[in-house]
Amino acid sequence: MRILLSIVFFSILLLRCSTSHTTNVNSKILKSYSFEQVEKMMANESRNIAVFLHADWCKYCKNMEQTTFKNKRVIELLENTYYFISFDGEQKESVNFQGNQFDYIPSGRHYGTHEIATTLGTIDEQLTYPVFVILNAKNDIVFQYASFIDAPTLISILEETNATSH
Repeated sequence: MRILLSIVFFSILLLRCSTSHTTNVNSKILKSYSFEQVEKMMANESRNIAVFLHADWCKYCKNMEQTTFKNKRVIELLENTYYFISFDGEQKESVNFQGNQFDYIPSGRHYGTHEIATTLGTIDEQLTYPVFVILNAKNDIVFQYASFIDAPTLISILEETNATSH
């Protein structure tokens, strides 16, 4: 009986390991660039820029990362027709973009916001996460939305914005 239980346990363990390995191999990860990388790439090929502003503590941001940004069509659109930037709005490293330096601005002992998040994500004088922003090739904001966006809605936004801003 003990041997039989050991064999069953080992078989289940093997099955779980092989299943998770297969899932990881087949799932595609969305490529994200920095603002500096996008600026260099724009010199070679002009595209709209899609920016996902998020924070580590934001559950809706994490939900979008785990659902919306794992959708095959979303990944395809963002990688083939946009430059995608996933940006932590509370990161402390400076960003150079469009000839400007954007810095982290502390607002308390352990809190603060990056200037680029404030610049791109403020809607009605408020910055709330997540924020999804689309910039055209001239770096003008052509779309800005502060809330969770599911995959079908984002697909529509990406297809429409790409079609109308070129």
